[in-house]
Amino acid sequence: MLLTAKNSHIPGEISIFDRLVKVGEERSFITLPFPLHNFLVMCLFGHLYDTDIVHEAIAVNYLRSFAMRGEHAGFFLRRAGEAALLLSGFYPERARRMNVSSDYFHNMGQSAYAALATSEVVREPERREFYGTVSEHFGLLERVLRSAYVPSEWISFLRTATPL
Repeated sequence: MLLTAKNSHIPGEISIFDRLVKVGEERSFITLPFPLHNFLVMCLFGHLYDTDIVHEAIAVNYLRSFAMRGEHAGFFLRRAGEAALLLSGFYPERARRMNVSSDYFHNMGQSAYAALATSEVVREPERREFYGTVSEHFGLLERVLRSAYVPSEWISFLRTATPL
């Protein structure tokens, strides 16, 4: 395990999501590079209590980013990318219910991270390069999440992740 639950500086939820990503990697036979593994863990952790993200219109956030400047634009692009990743990984069937193609979440997420990689909003070249890597490997991240998600196991996972 990458992170331990015994470390008092790391919330237990992070180590739970680390285990979830590890399970997805094992089931999908994909070993994510360390930065992408951590990115996926932090994406899951960052939206642990953010139930609104799965109900937002990804395209609206994506388009809204082009009307914004500075950090606001980056926020909307990241939000669109993260929502697309979570939906494509855990709820790909939602595309059908939304009357969009099955590739919608993949294309929107990949495009959001590609836009971040080339955006002037992201000033650090290393960060732009990282977003380019996320865009390039978006399909791997999706497959790891899909492999980690087994509905019956997910319910017991949620019980362990939810504070009392």
